[in-house]
Parts: sequence; structure tokens; C-alpha cells
Amino acid sequence: MRIAVVKESSGSEPRVAASPDTVKRYVGLGADVVVSSGAGSASGVGDGEYEGAGASVVAD
Repeated sequence: MRIAVVKESSGSEPRVAASPDTVKRYVGLGADVVVSSGAGSASGVGDGEYEGAGASVVAD
């Protein structure tokens, strides 16, 4: 199963669809998680945190 976390298109929306903790759980369940680069930046979550949780970070 592949799960994608995309960056919000609205500049006023600071939330992100998944946290690094959630990504870690998905990966632990066997999912392949792909995160758009910068998806968590408005929430203070960097790409490296997602990579550390096991996600692949890709350019938009």
C-alpha cells in the first residue's frame, strides 16, 4: 500500500495530513509513505523528520 502526504495549496493552512509519528506507524504496518517536499513546513515539521520516520520525500 502506498500513502501520499501532499502539501496544502492554501498558504493560510498550517496543518499537514500526517505527522512523523503517524508516518512511522504507517511504515511499521508495511505501508510505503511518500511525502511532498515542504508538506510540513507550515507546521514546523521538516523533510528530514519525515525521512527519519521512514518516508520518501519527493519534489512537487
